[in-house]
Formats: sequence, structure tokens, C-alpha cells
Amino acid sequence: MSQARPKNKRNKGRVGNGWIAQKGFSILELSITLAIIAAVAAMAYPAFQRITINGNLRSAAREIMGDISLLKERAMAQNTQFSIIFEPANNRYRASDMTAGEWKCPAMIGRDIQITKAAFGSGKTIVFETRGTIRQAGNIELTNGRGSTATITCNITGRTYVKFKMR
Repeated sequence: MSQARPKNKRNKGRVGNGWIAQKGFSILELSITLAIIAAVAAMAYPAFQRITINGNLRSAAREIMGDISLLKERAMAQNTQFSIIFEPANNRYRASDMTAGEWKCPAMIGRDIQITKAAFGSGKTIVFETRGTIRQAGNIELTNGRGSTATITCNITGRTYVKFKMR
């Protein structure tokens, strides 16, 4: 008969060749991982910031295009002339259906967005006729702090489109 050997208390928790099994990460491993993540984030931040600033320019241009399209539709639906007045010097615009002191400003979307130019014939006003056409074709130019531009072009049929030059 063989007797069972008493268990050695010193071997308890040991694996294989005598090393104790690890559960978790060491401080060194955690520090290296965090340093790598911080380095990657530091490299990605400028690109993320550029995307955000240029995204704000795109949003502002699309909002102005939406306002132009809305007024074109209203002119046709109500058989009435409507207009949008641009003031590049004050960085704002307003539609003829807005209240007297109400203005829209592209800087509400991004603080560095400016209306740099608005030209429709000899003025800065888009006038929509009752058929949805524009009295004078023209364009509006927006810029942001990075030097990117958005040019909104309105042709005489009332069609609008935008071209972006991103930096």
C-alpha cells in the first residue's frame, strides 16, 4: 500500500518550473502602453483639429445653400418675390421673411468662418422671382481660419452649388 504524500505548502500556487502565475499587468507595462497611446494622440490631434475646422466651413456653406433653396421654394409656392441680403463687412445675412432685427451669421457654426464676398450683379442681394429664378446670378465666398474657402454659386435658374478648397 502506498501512502499519500502530504502536500507541500510551498508549491501551492506555483506553475510548471516554479514561477508564480501572473494575474494582471506590471506598472512598467502599463506605463509603456500609456506612453504609446499619448504619442499617437499627440500626432493625431492636429489632423483632427483640421478636420473639425474644415467641417464647420462645410456646415456653414450647406446652411446658406439650404436657406437659398428654402426661399426659392417659398417664392414659387407663394407666388411672391423673396430676397436674401448679405453683409460681408458684418459677417451676416438675412432673408426678407425674417423679422426686422433678425440676422444669421456663419460664425454661429464656427467662430472663425467669415463671409468674405457676396456678389449678385452690382449688389449683395439675391432676389427670387415668383418662378424660382434669380434676378442676377452670383456667388458667395466663405473662408475659415485655416485659409480654406467655400464658394457658393447661384445661377440664374436658381440652382446653387458649392466648391470647396480645403487647406
